[in-house]
Amino acid sequence: MSHHLAYLAYRHLFPRWIKNPLERSIVELERFHKPETVELPPGKRVLVLAPHPDDECVGCGGTVRKYVEAGSRVRVVILTDGRDGDPTVRQLARNDPERKRAEDQLVVRRKAEAAAALGILGVEKGDFLDACDGQLQRHVSPVAARLAGIFSEWRPDIVLLPFLTDRHADHFAANRCLIEAVSQLEPGWAESLNILGYETWSPIYANVYVDISSTMDCKLRALKCHESQLPFADFHAGVDGLSRYRAVTGMTGGTHAEAFFLAPLPTYRRLYNNLLL
Repeated sequence: MSHHLAYLAYRHLFPRWIKNPLERSIVELERFHKPETVELPPGKRVLVLAPHPDDECVGCGGTVRKYVEAGSRVRVVILTDGRDGDPTVRQLARNDPERKRAEDQLVVRRKAEAAAALGILGVEKGDFLDACDGQLQRHVSPVAARLAGIFSEWRPDIVLLPFLTDRHADHFAANRCLIEAVSQLEPGWAESLNILGYETWSPIYANVYVDISSTMDCKLRALKCHESQLPFADFHAGVDGLSRYRAVTGMTGGTHAEAFFLAPLPTYRRLYNNLLL
């Protein structure tokens, strides 16, 4: 009885953000400071983790292009095969041979689309890890092992991926893959990494804005390459609207901006662990 009364008092007295370990940690970290607008986050060797083909465009395509134009080397790793990207195919029974055939065709198509998009962005190298779309959480260990190898080879100084709070299971699983991969690396080097969380399906608590006015056209042209996805949602309007909103709220001075949460790896790992509480 006393425990129940204490719980009711806790709910009544404290705002929601105090009761959310991740949100409380972010607030304590940021202290409601105004997000900073930067020309580019730090990084000369950039690694982008995209859970699906097209996340690299939607979430950070303008910033990726700015990195390329600034002379940074950029590599994009697409974690899943994109086979779950057609709602009409998803309506078919799992054991329907037609579904398997259609999914396999979509995988081939989405890889070609992603390769074309990366070419427009100017990305130096793209990797496809081919985990099953929609089931990345079941394949964290093998994907993390492959990522650890890519980390060791590429030696990035900054990693971009969907932020922890993005409302897609594969996007959160991408964070699990990151945390498990860096645990397999040389600690002295891995701990120096910066992590840049981007937004796709969920606006984030941003602490950094990048003005992408000069690269927005390139971002939209790259997004247009993902033709298989465009009939199902007006991604162009959504991406344009969000980036215009970010430019206004960030007072960047430009017409479009991308928003991120930037943190060193030890801080990002702490936020990840707090989310699991």
